[in-house]
This record gives sequence, C-alpha cells and structure tokens, in this order.
Amino acid sequence: SSGINAEWPLRPGIEADKKLETLDDYCAVYHQILKRVWPTAQRDLVYASHKQRLDMPGEHPSWIVCNVSCDHPSVPEGTSGYTRATIEVVLFCQTVCDKTDPTRKDVSCKIVYSASVNPGGWAPASAVRAISQREYPKFLKKIATFAIDHVKKSEIKY
Repeated sequence: SSGINAEWPLRPGIEADKKLETLDDYCAVYHQILKRVWPTAQRDLVYASHKQRLDMPGEHPSWIVCNVSCDHPSVPEGTSGYTRATIEVVLFCQTVCDKTDPTRKDVSCKIVYSASVNPGGWAPASAVRAISQREYPKFLKKIATFAIDHVKKSEIKY
C-alpha cells in the first residue's frame, strides 16, 4: 500500500505488496503476496481498500478503512501460482476528547476492528486457529503502539 501504510510495523507476514489500480481519491485495488506458513501453500490477496474521513455532527472526525477481496484482470485467480485468500476487514477510528484546549493526555481514540479471513485452499483448522489466536493480539498491540508513537510529537489535529 502507499503512504502511512508503508511505515506500519504491521507487515511481517507480507512478502510483496503492489497497488494495481487507483479507483478514486478514496479507493484503490491492491495485490499482496503473503509469506508462506508451513505446512500450507503460499497465499495471495487481491482487495479493494476504501479509506475515508467521516465528519459527523457534534463529533471529532473519524476514519474508516474497508478492505474487501475482489477480482482484478491483472492478477486472475489461479494464474499467480498462489492460493487465493479472501478478506473482509473494517477498521473504524474515532478521536475522543471533551476539552477545548487539550493536551495529548486529554485525547484518546476508539478503535473498532473486524476481520474475516478465509485462507482459501486447504489449511488445517487447528493451525488457522493457533495462528489467529497468536497473531490477532500481537496485531492489536502493534497498531496501538504505532498510533501512539506516530502522533505523540505532532500537534493535535481534528
């Protein structure tokens, strides 16, 4: 992905990442090749990613990111040599602050994250569960730490 995503320390399972097409100012299609997890076949993903700021009356700005698997003619399923995984992911972030002249300590963020991942092909159910139970908490900790480190020295913006 582009921009801030390239800075994220959340990418250890991604071997390659390429933007295939920009659909509009908010949406693009990406192809990711995931690192192989033994004993299964290596996977890839093709998905549309929609990122948008949401301005709601009486609230601080929020952001939403939706990633949904799709097809793309430049990487048809079954031609890349990988097993195609599919995803439906939503990340919603909302700034929370009740003060008119806040410091960083007065600002927090509500995060709602939902992910449905189908690894495609064959993968032992026990391995999928074990990887999910191990990786999901690590991901949440990393995204929280990254967010704090990314903004702690910047001015507060809404």
